Amino acid sequence: MAHQPGNEPVAEAEILYRRIPVSKGWYSSGGLSSQAFQPRDDETTGISFSRAKYKTVEEAAKGKGKQRYYVAEFVAGELTANGIDVVPRPTLDDPGHAELPGLTSENRDTPEELNRRQVLKGLVRAVRGPFIEPAGGAK
Repeated sequence: MAHQPGNEPVAEAEILYRRIPVSKGWYSSGGLSSQAFQPRDDETTGISFSRAKYKTVEEAAKGKGKQRYYVAEFVAGELTANGIDVVPRPTLDDPGHAELPGLTSENRDTPEELNRRQVLKGLVRAVRGPFIEPAGGAK
């Protein structure tokens, strides 16, 4: 029986993307704030990432409405080497969806979670964007 796309383990060499809203002011010439990795209220099972093997950086930058986003880029193996698990959580419309189950809305204010956010900040390989939703919506 074949695996559904996206269910295979995340490889150490895989590139991962985390979308960051421009409107929050979490990225500037001074760098990226660890606030960019604070779980949202709806991130109950882990903060969301996109797997580059399934999405381009431009696709990963697409969000709700007309918001603009930056995209932080990571290497999966660097996260796991620092004790941050990455698990595939594909959805029907996004086979490249992955999560970091150690960072959830439930534990976002614990010392461990605050430390993980600092570790993530230090592991960012690049920040791209900002990306603007093209006129007329998706391509």
